[in-house]
Order: sequence, then structure tokens, then C-alpha cells
Amino acid sequence: MTCGLLNAAVLLFISAATLSACTPERVEYRYRPSYMVDGNAPKEMMLRDGTKVIFVDRPLGETAISKAGPGTAPLPPKLGADGKPIPSKAFEPRERLDDGTVVLRCMMPEHVVANTMACFRNEEYQLMWDQLLAPEARAEWKQSGGFEGFDKWCKDNRRSTMELLNRMRFNAVGSDVSMKQVAPGLTRATLSPHLWDQFQFHVVEFEQTPDGMKLRSIN
Repeated sequence: MTCGLLNAAVLLFISAATLSACTPERVEYRYRPSYMVDGNAPKEMMLRDGTKVIFVDRPLGETAISKAGPGTAPLPPKLGADGKPIPSKAFEPRERLDDGTVVLRCMMPEHVVANTMACFRNEEYQLMWDQLLAPEARAEWKQSGGFEGFDKWCKDNRRSTMELLNRMRFNAVGSDVSMKQVAPGLTRATLSPHLWDQFQFHVVEFEQTPDGMKLRSIN
């Protein structure tokens, strides 16, 4: 009886291990030029849904997603009717469509910084709310004033926020800004302490989401 239970347990363990080994891993490759980040920037990160994001320093065209398992090369480019690769559209962090609609896209922290600065400059706070804020940040604002509260905060802190973002944009890989991953999918850029007296805000957090990188917080 004991031997039978032991054998069953061993078989169950082996089966579970086999199933785990066969489960495909979702890997997403994202282009991030090495000159845009310092040596401490994370080379890869894990999203909340289990997707492993690997940053590479050579352009991949369209973002490649692989489900074939660890170590798998990016998927080959799509081919047209003539058998030649279809040229990928150049990445535009901010695009204005023919109907006037503005679309914001962020793959890396610098895209978030640039788009945030443009929104503050143009006072496009509704656009920020709709497209740039991370879902958790928007949920927190909904519990403390909603869009009206967010809009007021942006207007009240417009100048101070732009001063911080401007410094981070021009010194993203210098000694004045440090960047590190503080949680799965969450990256924090911090202004060097010796500059804190010159700025009202010191930290910007970026969150990787299925829809790209978003603004998590400014404080």
C-alpha cells in the first residue's frame, strides 16, 4: 500500500515536471539602443502576465514575439506577395492621423518622457489620461478626484514637472539620473540627490504593459 502511494507520487511529480518543461514561454524582443541607457538598466524584465521582455540593441523592425521557448530567435519578417519582406512602418512615438487624432506610442522610458513633455507643453491632459497613464495610476486617480483631480494636478505642477522631465531627457544616460527595475515591469528613474534642492520632483516611474510602456508616477 505504502509502496503504491510512493510510486503514484513519483509518477505525479514526473508528469508535472514534464508538463512544466513543455509549457511554451512567451518572449517579447524590444529594440533599445545601448547608447540610450546606462550600464545598470535592466537587460530583460518579466511582465505581470508572465511575458519575458528582452531588450536588444539592434533594430528588429516590428516587435517580435515568440512562443517557441527560451533562447528562440525573433520571428522572421512578414513576406509580401512577391516573397520579399514587407517594410515595417517607422516607429513614431507621437503620430497625428489624417482625422486629427493623436496617437501616443511608448516602447522605452525616453518615449514616455518625450510624450509626457509634449502633453504638458500643449496642455493635453485628457490625452495623457487616455493614452499615457498606466492602468494602475489611472485607477488610483479615479479614487482621488478622477480626471478632474488629475487635470488640476497637471495644471498646478506643469512647470515643475517639465523641469524634471527636461533634465531627465538630456541626461538619461549621465550621472544625474539613475534608472533601475524595482519590480516586474516597473522601472524607476531617479534624479541624483545632489540636484534635489533644484527640483520639486525627483522620481519618474515607468510601467511596462501589454500596450507598451506607460507613465506610472511622478513624485
